[in-house]
Order: sequence, then C-alpha cells, then structure tokens
Amino acid sequence: MSMQQYYRKVQDKVMVQRDVINALLKDPRIIGDYYEAIVRDAVREAVPASFAIGRGVVLDGDGSASKECDIIIYNNVEYGPLFKSADIVVVSPEAVRCVIQVKGTVNQENLGEAIHSLAMIDQLRQGIWKFIVGFKTNVEYQTLVEVCAQSKCINGIYVFSSSYKQEKEDISLQMQKFMGVLKSITAPQMYQTNDAGKYLTLEISGRDSFHGVPFPD
Repeated sequence: MSMQQYYRKVQDKVMVQRDVINALLKDPRIIGDYYEAIVRDAVREAVPASFAIGRGVVLDGDGSASKECDIIIYNNVEYGPLFKSADIVVVSPEAVRCVIQVKGTVNQENLGEAIHSLAMIDQLRQGIWKFIVGFKTNVEYQTLVEVCAQSKCINGIYVFSSSYKQEKEDISLQMQKFMGVLKSITAPQMYQTNDAGKYLTLEISGRDSFHGVPFPD
C-alpha cells in the first residue's frame, strides 16, 4: 500500500466517524466537541511523544489569554502545561508549537471567526503555527486558501470534503498533506530552528521545505 492510499484510508476513517456522530447526535455543540476529538486523535498519532495534545487556552505571564483553542500542540518535555485536567490545558506561549481550530463545515462566517481567534495567538507570541481543519466546505477551497493568506496569520487550511466536484481530487489528498506538515514542524531538527513563516502552507514539498502561498506585502 502506498502512503497516498494509506492516508486516503485515514481520511475515509475520519469521515466515517463524522457520519456516525451526525447519525447519533443532534446538539450541534456536542457534535462540535466530538469533531474536535476525532481530529485531536488523528493529530496525536502524527506527532512525536515529546509533544502533548490538548484543548484549552494559551496564557502569557502578563495574564493575556487566547480564546479557547480546539487543539494545542505543546512541548511537554521542556515546558509542560500550567494547568491540566484530562485533555483540558492552560499553556504558556513559549510551550506552544501549533494551534488548530476545527470546523464541521467551513463557511464564510465561521472562517472569519476562526481567523480572528487564531490572530489573537500572534499577540501572545509570534511564530506559533496556526491551522484550520474542516470536515467539509461549501466554499471553494481555493477561495479559502486566498482568504487565509490575506489574513497574514493562518499557516494552513485543510478540508476533507467539498461541495464542488471539480475539487474532489485535491481534497482527497488533504489528510496526507496535513499529516505531512504536522510531522515536519514537530520533527526535532525543525522544532529547534523554524517558527511559522509568513505564508500559508499547502503541503510539504521536500525535507522541511514547504509549498504554499506567501502572505501579501
């Protein structure tokens, strides 16, 4: 089995889990929590043990805090959390490698909300990677990419299905691209040397080399 086939199966598994949750539950708030848990489990499998995964808040020494983050990837060896209860954490900006916001269906309204929430992270510390992950979009994926690049703060947007049939093949590879980027930014040599750059990352194109869209000047 090729890696492309493997990640297609991983993506299919994630979508099946989403469909099961939708069939069982009706409360959108509870469904949202399960969506986050599904992506959190996938992320946990992608990053090395030196990083921990949680949901919570980034808090600096002056008391300034982010909004609640769906997924925080943080250095659990050098820093650890300020507070932890099950998957709920409060972490210092220095500990954070990546923050991810999860959406069931990405649309124009909640995309703006996610961008606003993640933009607050830059006020706490520059260089934290910031991603948006959606199970579905009813906006053209290329439009999402353009909007996120224009924000000058989002470092990647990955959506696992689209209402637009012409985008089906591109969307089918999103899990592979997402996991590839996560593995790269949490690799020991990368973690020591590279913070998030001024671009939206679409995929890893070589050893710690990213292909994406530069932020506009």
